[in-house]
Amino acid sequence: MKSNHKILTLLLLGLGLLFSQCDKEENYIIKNLNHNVIMILGHGGMGDLYKYPNNTLEAIKPVIGIGADGTELDVQITKDSVLILFHDETLDGRTRCDGYSSPYNYNWSEIKDCYYNTLVDDIPIYSVDEVFSSLPNLNDLYFSFDCKLNPELAYNEVYRRQFLGAIKRICEKYNMSGNVFVESDLAFLLTAKDMGLTTKGIVVGSSVDQASDNNIFGIGTTVDTPPEEIDYAHSKGLYVMMWGAKSDAGNKKAIGLNPDFLQTDKPIPILMLFERFDFDYDIP
Repeated sequence: MKSNHKILTLLLLGLGLLFSQCDKEENYIIKNLNHNVIMILGHGGMGDLYKYPNNTLEAIKPVIGIGADGTELDVQITKDSVLILFHDETLDGRTRCDGYSSPYNYNWSEIKDCYYNTLVDDIPIYSVDEVFSSLPNLNDLYFSFDCKLNPELAYNEVYRRQFLGAIKRICEKYNMSGNVFVESDLAFLLTAKDMGLTTKGIVVGSSVDQASDNNIFGIGTTVDTPPEEIDYAHSKGLYVMMWGAKSDAGNKKAIGLNPDFLQTDKPIPILMLFERFDFDYDIP
């Protein structure tokens, strides 16, 4: 098994190296607000095709190990205000906790042993506290929190403040407020400001002008966003967080749009392209 895994790893590295060598011919010139450098973030860790589920320590450590600046993470809260990593609306199906509904309907102690339904045994749901406490050099890393609001309470002001309170506490505990992006709608980000959060707001679903008028840090976009919109955002002083790079072609398309931060499901080839890949790291 170890031999087969080593061969697979070498094959992935070889393909990534080929991609990076070919694209060096294109001589990308980055022009953005982030000192003309694209921050590379994993998508939930190593991305959708990795053997471990997104939003788990098993997927987060490797993307950091290979050289990424950090990763996007899907966050939710439990009934007792613990900030956890989980994407889906319900625990049923994605985990072995059959019949369980939204994480918000349970205390953390009731669901922390809900293991993922995967071929690899015993991969648990993690709290952000568990992940942050497990990462060396945490304050050198960056994380983008994609806030997965409970659909039944998404516009409930008390719930929103509870959610933001959980983010604020964990960021202050680890001195990470300046290293965390918070992705959500404009009203959520304005409430965050009202509560004194100093995280970096990335607005989703609002125009560039709305974001600018409300002094939001940046906007969230996809790789299909017209380049004129990216340029306009930059001209208004807004940073651009981009996602949807699920392939080598998606990475290349994103690079051409000059985002400030890129969430990718294919971190290996783009890190090689920018000569940031750590060849000494042994991918699990």
